[in-house]
Amino acid sequence: MFYQDIESARHDIAWLTQACALPPFSVLRLTSYEREILEQTLVDIEEKSILSFYDHLFENLGLKNTQWSKSISHAHLPVLALIPDEGIRIVIEKEAEGSWKSEGRDGLRSCGAFPKGTWFTSIKSERKSIDKLSAKEMFKTIALEQKPIIWYAAIASLSINILALATSFFSMQVYDRVIPTQGLSTLAALSVGVFIAIFLEMILKLSRSHILDRAAVSMDIAYSHHIFDRFLKIRLDALPRSIGTLSGQLQSYATVRAFISTVALYVFIDFPFSMIFLGVIIMLAGWMIGAIVLGFLIIAIFVGMIFRKKVEELSRTSTLSLHQKLGLLVESVENAENVKASGAGWKLLSRWNALSEDAIHDDIQIRHYSEMSSYVSGFLQQLSYISLVAMGAYLVSTTENLTMGGLIATTILSGRVLSPIAMLPNLLVQWGKTKMAVEDLDRVYALERDNEGVERPLSPAVIAPHFRLENAQFSYGENAPSVNIGELNIAPGERVAILGMIGSGKSTLLKMLAGLYKPKPGKVFISGMDMQHISRNRLNEMIGYLPQNIKLISGTLRDNILLGLAGINDEMVLEVAKQTGLIYLINVLAQGLDTPVPEGGESVSGGQKQMIALTRLILMKPKAWLLDEPTANMDERTERQMLEAIERKLSPESTLVVVTHKPALLGLVNRVIVVTPQGIVMDGPKEVILAKLNPTVQAKKQGAQ
Repeated sequence: MFYQDIESARHDIAWLTQACALPPFSVLRLTSYEREILEQTLVDIEEKSILSFYDHLFENLGLKNTQWSKSISHAHLPVLALIPDEGIRIVIEKEAEGSWKSEGRDGLRSCGAFPKGTWFTSIKSERKSIDKLSAKEMFKTIALEQKPIIWYAAIASLSINILALATSFFSMQVYDRVIPTQGLSTLAALSVGVFIAIFLEMILKLSRSHILDRAAVSMDIAYSHHIFDRFLKIRLDALPRSIGTLSGQLQSYATVRAFISTVALYVFIDFPFSMIFLGVIIMLAGWMIGAIVLGFLIIAIFVGMIFRKKVEELSRTSTLSLHQKLGLLVESVENAENVKASGAGWKLLSRWNALSEDAIHDDIQIRHYSEMSSYVSGFLQQLSYISLVAMGAYLVSTTENLTMGGLIATTILSGRVLSPIAMLPNLLVQWGKTKMAVEDLDRVYALERDNEGVERPLSPAVIAPHFRLENAQFSYGENAPSVNIGELNIAPGERVAILGMIGSGKSTLLKMLAGLYKPKPGKVFISGMDMQHISRNRLNEMIGYLPQNIKLISGTLRDNILLGLAGINDEMVLEVAKQTGLIYLINVLAQGLDTPVPEGGESVSGGQKQMIALTRLILMKPKAWLLDEPTANMDERTERQMLEAIERKLSPESTLVVVTHKPALLGLVNRVIVVTPQGIVMDGPKEVILAKLNPTVQAKKQGAQ
């Protein structure tokens, strides 16, 4: 065995997927969720289980399939070695004296030979395309992962439908053999047999339901994880402006999952078995009866397809109206104070009513066409039954090809043949909504992500807070550029203030320096590297960005202070809170750090939100501080205390860039940049630039001297 216990195996997995600094593992990281899901497949430490686990791990990391061997060749390095009683090591080099250099959890080591029973597999990355993954492909990939469960459900359904034949054959035998011969003992035996069959059918149905529920839960978790993860990776400037519409699009995955489950059962289970029952009808009653059932089946499918196009179009417009309603609702809630104060409620109500009317009208039309399809399907089922009974009675009366029992069995089976057709109207409605949901999510998936176009973002251990912009422009939509920077250098340790009139692009420039916005065209460099090539997680570790408008998340005060931070205890929080003045807020709250914060954080003032955000920033200890009007909502005393706390925490190597209109913050800086939408108009030492901006004040100072 490779491990003495399963905990040792998990330690190796954690090292390989989270801490290993060797390529390709240094860039192919699993999220905590993905690692947790993968570890659930590790049930024991037997050799076969461990080898199978690493097969799955390589697949999840996007590496080439494992090819385990008992021998090692330097031509295939690097190689993953699974060593008995030791676990994994990555063999990286064959040294001059013939020994093998490898790295494991305990660091580098050289050895002349590996123990007997060691398995080796080469580590090679798959050739990957950096094309954008669509939502459709994501749904397909996750659904295909449920193939084993679908097969189990299909086997259960096969057994269920075979047992369902018992009722038909029971009726046929009773009418053909028991009644004419008065064979009561035969009737008793048949009754016991059919009871056992229908009881087993019930057990299998319950089992199938449980199996499909597991598949639905697994798909739901995977879909929600992938979609929300994709949303979090969208670059900030690529996010749509309509929050409500985006929320509706992200939530629509549930519609897709429900449709996938339903259509999988329909295509692979219900419809194929209706064909099996049709074959049984032909065997019992002949081709003439079978042709009647088949004819009505084809007509019912054709009728259902007639309504498909209309239902699909109505589903599109209905979904669009619902998204717009959600957008209006979110907008109204966020601006409730302004709406109330301005008396604009009537106007929003008018828009709400119009959107509601459109959505209701479309839903009524969808229901109308769905009901029409259902009524026609029901009519065809009844007509099919009457035709079967009539033709069957004729054949029973005039020929010996069909018995009375066979006719009874045939009519029972005909209902099972046509019952899947009754599902078509509901499937058509689901199809229309699912198609719209996939298109909505495809639009979300098409949005540019952090590190867009970069297959393996860089994660350098050392990044100096040195910023450089080259021909960087940024505009919102089709508007003229709000930022237009030919060249800008901010060296490590510099303290810079960005000044300018409203709309001059100060906040946008700060977002570009934080890597939240990508210039188009142009580039932003940090430590000599294109910022778009550096992992977003690595940038978050070294850049502390404070936006102008602080939004808190629902949770507790502690949750908001520690948002995104790790390894911070309460003593550290309280120490920094004393420096920033947040301690006064904590002390007046009955629950202190455990005080609940509602969504948006409207239970605290704007100034208190900034104190919370600045406390978090100081705890983060970033190398680069990017502050956008950090004390805009604070009184002079709180502002002074906050600035003193910031100044104490700034190291000589730290870079500070602050956007402000307040003179007090200029005490932190030694350089001032004045920007307009056309570019930088002034840049230099603080005293020189302020003298140019305030010539009258400067002249008075010189006169006084």
